[in-house]
Amino acid sequence: MASSQSKFYGALAAILVLGIALIGYVIVKDRQQTAYEAADTLAADLEGELVSEEVGVSFGSPDAPVLIEEYADYQCPYCGMVAGLTVPQILEEYVETGKARFVFYDFPLHPGNSWVGAEAARCAGDQDAFWPMHKVLMGRMSEWGQRRDPRGLIRQYADGLGLDGRALVECVDAGNHREIVTRSQLRARQLGLSGTPTFIINGRRVGSAMGYDQMSALIEEELAKQ
Repeated sequence: MASSQSKFYGALAAILVLGIALIGYVIVKDRQQTAYEAADTLAADLEGELVSEEVGVSFGSPDAPVLIEEYADYQCPYCGMVAGLTVPQILEEYVETGKARFVFYDFPLHPGNSWVGAEAARCAGDQDAFWPMHKVLMGRMSEWGQRRDPRGLIRQYADGLGLDGRALVECVDAGNHREIVTRSQLRARQLGLSGTPTFIINGRRVGSAMGYDQMSALIEEELAKQ
């Protein structure tokens, strides 16, 4: 009898866990579909007007002579590679020295958790930690990106950064930054972009997954024009 009860409760627990996971998956999928529909509606409302650059996350002096724009997706492996190898050096050598300003734009394209990642980084920004969370999400996308519901892992990442992980997940669930991510994606579409990552340096579209030397050379070209 005890063995039968144990099996029963074990099966019941498994069903509950599966049900919770399925609910999380449906929530994430619905959020992505809703976001795409909202972007289409917004595009119609704007009637061709370009979404303001204020939807991007800016780092550096607004008076810097070179403007570097990146359009990226938190589920894009090449974006992760650039975020780990190229961008940190660019920020150190050019942005922190006042030679350039860097603006990151969300351009969620991949199916799955790309919208959740974008919103999570923005929610971390409410706790003054956009860039640390951005780095973690880009660097560990193969981990959280494969989950049906990645919110548990994202909360762990936030806690590990010294943030309030519970508040961050609540921010994501409430959709506090969904509109700005939607606007950012629409800006990329308005510019005719179709892949990630895409960089634009002083208005010049220069390519996708670039190494530090290649991007540095392009920035130096722009600096030489000043």
